[in-house]
Amino acid sequence: MKYSISILVGMLFLLSIIALASHASAECASCMKEGDWSESANAFINGQPISDEPIAFGPKVVRKTTSQFENQDKATDAAGQSGADASAELILKSIKATPAKAYQASIVKITAAFALNGSTSAEEQTELQLTATATIKDSAGKEVEKLNLIKTSGNEYSKDWTANVPPGIYSVDIAASSLEAAGNFANAMLIEVVSSGNSS
Repeated sequence: MKYSISILVGMLFLLSIIALASHASAECASCMKEGDWSESANAFINGQPISDEPIAFGPKVVRKTTSQFENQDKATDAAGQSGADASAELILKSIKATPAKAYQASIVKITAAFALNGSTSAEEQTELQLTATATIKDSAGKEVEKLNLIKTSGNEYSKDWTANVPPGIYSVDIAASSLEAAGNFANAMLIEVVSSGNSS
């Protein structure tokens, strides 16, 4: 009786292992894409090389062909290059100081007008939203004051400067930037400051 039960249990165990083994599959999904090996196997047996270059196979080939990261990087680089090529250039259309020759401690109005090089219409020119500064330097190149220019009308930006400086010739550097472009304009204008006793 004991032997028959042990034989029955052993047979059930063997049947369950056979059933599980028939349903198990050890196929590699990426290996299925490797292609037909019969041609290369026959060539190897006959001693005929197919090619001097090694044949690429395996999961690495699948990852290379199906990688999305490289494609996204290439698309991003291409978009960046096209955006850089299409970027506009900011130009300084005009700059003036009123008055151009000022007395010490008097007020000088600095006005700069900007434009985008390549803009097609006057409407685009008036929609510029810039951050613009005017840096005033003495004849030795030392900065005496920096002004944040304020938009007054259209594409013009201006600011008043009180010339509390010794008499001499002062240069004005302009720097401006927007979402579309940026520009630096060194020595864009000269302002002469004379002593209050000199009436010329």
